[in-house]
Amino acid sequence: MKKKILITILVILVFAGGYFGYTRYYQKNMVNQKEQIDEKNTMEVTTGSMKKTIPVSGNIYPIKEQALSFSTQGTVASVNIEEGDTVSKGDILIELKNNKTKLELIRAENNYKNTQINGSQNAIKEARLNYEIAQENLEETQLKAPFSGVVTELSVQKGDYINSGQKVATLIDNSNYEVKANIDESELADLKVGQDVEISMEALPGLQLTGQLTEISSKAVSTSGVVTVPITVLVDSVNNSFKPGLSADMEIITEFVNDKIIVPVTAIVNREGKKMVQKVIDQKTKLVEVETGLTDGLRIVIQSGLKAGEEIVVNSAGNSNTNNAQNRSNNFSGPPRGGN
Repeated sequence: MKKKILITILVILVFAGGYFGYTRYYQKNMVNQKEQIDEKNTMEVTTGSMKKTIPVSGNIYPIKEQALSFSTQGTVASVNIEEGDTVSKGDILIELKNNKTKLELIRAENNYKNTQINGSQNAIKEARLNYEIAQENLEETQLKAPFSGVVTELSVQKGDYINSGQKVATLIDNSNYEVKANIDESELADLKVGQDVEISMEALPGLQLTGQLTEISSKAVSTSGVVTVPITVLVDSVNNSFKPGLSADMEIITEFVNDKIIVPVTAIVNREGKKMVQKVIDQKTKLVEVETGLTDGLRIVIQSGLKAGEEIVVNSAGNSNTNNAQNRSNNFSGPPRGGN
């Protein structure tokens, strides 16, 4: 029995001695680490800017696009455009055979002028109406550009017979473009009309564009179980190489800060629910509590607790581990109790 007690006491003494020696060594090693500041592992605190973005892809289209057609039928007499041509508002693009219509207009105009000299008031009104109708009939045989832009499609040629309402050409306003996209429903809460957007295009490498979020659809779309919300982004500037339907990658800026203290996220130490950084003072480190803000995953904004020009440890993982070890050694109150 005495032998068992002696063995138990020896085991306890050996364990306690080993633990005591280990903690003394670890504390000494930790002090040396604190005193030896690695310049490669520290940085001077500076201010900067940061943004939080939502990535989304879409396609670019002109704001105004119109399929052109005649409101009457007839044979094409002349085609004054080709695909890719730039036209101005009011230009005659395509004209139908209209000799008979022109003759009717001339007769109506002459009759109106003569009636104004010798006709009654009702006769003058009638002649004027006939003249206006003849003008409208002639205009229906002339397809004019409704706005300035570029002809992107032409589907008729001279001699073709066309029907009323038949599409003959497509015109786009190339002075304004927008990007149409669908954003995941999980991002909806962070979107607001008016947010700035950065845009790049695979077809035009190196070209950096900007825009604004102008529309968030009031109706979601479900495709194969995936729910998205259509959005529209107005592009600030136009490039001559834009083609309707080209893909566009966007970064919607949902948050932005400027002139703020920004540090790497690896500088943050979580201690008892508090966020801290290791500030370098006289070649030693001191844990100071900080209040954090916006983060992009690699960097984080410091709202309070640090000032520009101060020096901190960039990667606090190693020191954090040694600090934890020190806490464990401080909590040690004696050797473990042995069993019977």
